[in-house]
Amino acid sequence: MSMPDYTLGLFANMYPAYEGDYRGIFIRQMVQDLEARDVIVHKAVKTTPSPLGYIPFYAESLRLCRSPDLDLMQAEYIPHSSLVPALLGRRDIPLVLKFHGDDARVFPLKNRLYRKITSAMIRRADFVITASEEMQKPLISLGLDPERCAVIHTGVDTGFFTCGSRDKARMALGLPSDRTIFLFLGRLHPWKGIHEIVEVARQCPAHSFVFVGPGIVPDHSSNCRFTGQMAKEEIRTWLRAADCLLLPTYTEAVPASVMEAFACGIPAITTDAGGCPEIVEDGKTGLLVPVRDVNALRNAVEWMDRNPEERVRMGALGRIVVYERYDHEILVKKMKGIHIHLIQNYR
Repeated sequence: MSMPDYTLGLFANMYPAYEGDYRGIFIRQMVQDLEARDVIVHKAVKTTPSPLGYIPFYAESLRLCRSPDLDLMQAEYIPHSSLVPALLGRRDIPLVLKFHGDDARVFPLKNRLYRKITSAMIRRADFVITASEEMQKPLISLGLDPERCAVIHTGVDTGFFTCGSRDKARMALGLPSDRTIFLFLGRLHPWKGIHEIVEVARQCPAHSFVFVGPGIVPDHSSNCRFTGQMAKEEIRTWLRAADCLLLPTYTEAVPASVMEAFACGIPAITTDAGGCPEIVEDGKTGLLVPVRDVNALRNAVEWMDRNPEERVRMGALGRIVVYERYDHEILVKKMKGIHIHLIQNYR
């Protein structure tokens, strides 16, 4: 049995409580990847959406951030997860902050207090990781040193999410073979563009729109289908059965659902918001539309329906993109390299 390379203390105010729980699912994948590479990970995590969940979370965070066993601390989602380790944690080991999206581009802009809190967290950190390139700009304006930050995307398991037979997937799911199927994957939240998809579905009755994830929209047309939460294996089958992923999000880092779709060889229609343009190259691996623009979204849907050969070409190129740039093996290796460098060179 090999000796562990180091021990990480992880703090996250979103973490899956059960299979099919989407909250912080990519953080759990990161933990599993690090543990598979000889890293011991001790966690203080919040597994309930209730605000009351912060009481045990902060209590566990306080215990963990003072543990003598740690070589490094990393907080996910700032400042909610970083408050305790930043203010009360050990000062003789490095602290890493990882920003995932709105904690970088929305939270600091709400008011002067939030801006000061985020700035204080950045000054306290020894290193900052962002989930997309566009997040770095607002953080630099808050005092982030560009030499103390790196971009590490969420990543996708390209060995699990792979291309497969569309016909076999549709047969397994009882889906017709002659309809164009557009798939949404994730939590059914308004800022994901759910209502825009439902409106496009009303205007495009010849196509099918499937929503895979927790939640439902009460007022929808008959060509909408809601599956609820699903296990990874079922998600992969739905991706293989679909013709195109839809994610008309208002704000996002580099979306995990797009990476999973690309890994399964299907293109994506998403918006030009946040980090989406970092993975979707308009006209090559998918289509980009403006935020909240139903007409543009409908036009993109119709284009995908009319151009099946282009869909296949886009999906194949998307598979290459995620395999070369977003495979979780590549990204966790980069994160582990940063961790080891910080531990070995800590003041």
